[in-house]
Amino acid sequence: MQQAFAKEKILLKVLYVGYKPEKPMPADVVYYSTSATVVAKMYQTRMADFKAFLESHFQEVKTVDVRDYTAEMSNGVDVTIMDAGPVKLPADFSRPMILMHAMAPNVGLPIGLKFDWYCQCLDDEALNIKTTHAIFNAPNKVKLTMQNKPTPGSFFNGHQGAKTPKSMPMWQVVKGDLPAGQKYLIGMVSHGEGFEDSPDAEVISGGVCLKNAEAVALGRQGNYFMWGFSGSPDYMTNEAKDVFVNTVCYIKKYDHKPAIVKKVQIETRTSIDEKIYRISRALYDKAIVSRKVGNERLLKLQKELRDKKDAGEDIGKGNEQFLKMPVTNAMESFEDYLKTQAGDALFAKFGTNTALYHQYFRENYEYFYPANAYALQLDADAAQMKKSNRKPAILEHCITMLERKQDEAMARRVLLRYTNESFATAAEWRNWFNTNKQKLFFTEAAGFKFIVNTFGQSGQQNKSASVSLTEKTSAQITGSTIEDPVAVSAKLVYGQNTNTARLYIDAAILKGWHTYALLPDDSPFIPVKVLLELPEGVSIKGEWQSSPSVPFPGYEGVFIFDDKATFSIELSLVNVKPGSAISCGMSYQTCDENKCFPPGKKMVDIKI
Repeated sequence: MQQAFAKEKILLKVLYVGYKPEKPMPADVVYYSTSATVVAKMYQTRMADFKAFLESHFQEVKTVDVRDYTAEMSNGVDVTIMDAGPVKLPADFSRPMILMHAMAPNVGLPIGLKFDWYCQCLDDEALNIKTTHAIFNAPNKVKLTMQNKPTPGSFFNGHQGAKTPKSMPMWQVVKGDLPAGQKYLIGMVSHGEGFEDSPDAEVISGGVCLKNAEAVALGRQGNYFMWGFSGSPDYMTNEAKDVFVNTVCYIKKYDHKPAIVKKVQIETRTSIDEKIYRISRALYDKAIVSRKVGNERLLKLQKELRDKKDAGEDIGKGNEQFLKMPVTNAMESFEDYLKTQAGDALFAKFGTNTALYHQYFRENYEYFYPANAYALQLDADAAQMKKSNRKPAILEHCITMLERKQDEAMARRVLLRYTNESFATAAEWRNWFNTNKQKLFFTEAAGFKFIVNTFGQSGQQNKSASVSLTEKTSAQITGSTIEDPVAVSAKLVYGQNTNTARLYIDAAILKGWHTYALLPDDSPFIPVKVLLELPEGVSIKGEWQSSPSVPFPGYEGVFIFDDKATFSIELSLVNVKPGSAISCGMSYQTCDENKCFPPGKKMVDIKI
């Protein structure tokens, strides 16, 4: 309930960027739901809903279709609400903007904001809320109705699980009383790890999602505000409407105050905590039991469907495919599991002695730094110095080494590794450090760097390149890597003659990563979908076959492909024209235990 209201219209000009329903709905519409009907409805009604709501609160409101939007339009208003895509903004864009749901990573990733794609799985409630924040207090003083509810099961899956309470206070953002079958659009969360390690960013709340309690649902970096919840005003609670109005007013304060760091690092030091947690015989044994239980559940469901089918009932095309899904209890050995978690080099040193791994990671906790955006490595220099790489003392120590001409090569390596500076002399390093030491901050998100705080002053950003994820073409696909964990290939195996062939589409999945094979109807994760474009004269014979999937521990009813996924189907080539090509591949979402990539799509061409 509300205690006080801003009664007069607020003297702000607001631009809402969405989809005009008069235009055809694009194939890459940004709204996401498990129901295509819901997406179609929102496409028709969402812009009018926002327009009416905003006009009731603000002095001037404009709307524009995202396909007609240009960044210059934001110069004529106080705040822009970006609710549709795709859109490209210049890296130096500095006007206040609210990024709705998936538009946060869609805008944020290309320009290096901390609004990355953690998971498009945000539900309707907020939690871990900073209730004293301005968006809950001005101009509308909002008393949040908090209810204690069971903690989402996924919050217990990682190293934070042991300290996570069984219930948490939650605040309803999107109305929870929708009719059956009308589940609303699904929201977006970003990684919380490293989000607040720079002065230009703040976390305001998390939310109920399929990741962890640190995931960000409401947050700000520079002149951008992430509103991860998907509800338009008609679907917001009254309290959420008032908070949204406050958010528009709040982000106006950050006009021409852009972010000063670019996020380049996904893996942060908390991954070491996760390694310590996962290097466990007990956890490995639990996963074996979970796989067997999940497979038993799968076999039971298949039997129930088979009985219905035998009785003459139409079980639907999706369930027909489900019946053909093979089952396996095969699992990697404990030795291979440890290699996946810690790497071959550490396994060669410690074998299956989990206590030695734990000791190693704890003793060296302060010395890890990026091997790449998705992995850390030990900094032998910092370890030799016995200096934490996130405390300014390591910089001063190295500068003193230069001044005393003691192991100057090591000192320069460390200074270049943890700053964006490249001074030639010890005197220049000393002058820079003494001038800026009170303004230095250490950020893991920006690459484990010490950076000078210029937020709200120069507007200069850290010049490190931002992480970008793009769709791969057949010419680009080489193999699974930490930056791109799924490699897709395809081949034709001919029969006794060239009139028939079996098409195999293979996905090689990097160790520790997975794609989704089978999901409950209400799951926001995205399953693998085989894509096939046949030339004239080629036809399908029979039905698709796939390799076995396995139960995903901690997620009931979720089955995944790990290591590899293979799909095959027989083709008739009787009437094919010479030189024709088959285009095939798959769409999918890739995740590991802690993070997800945006949905991807890969296609390859095979000449017949």
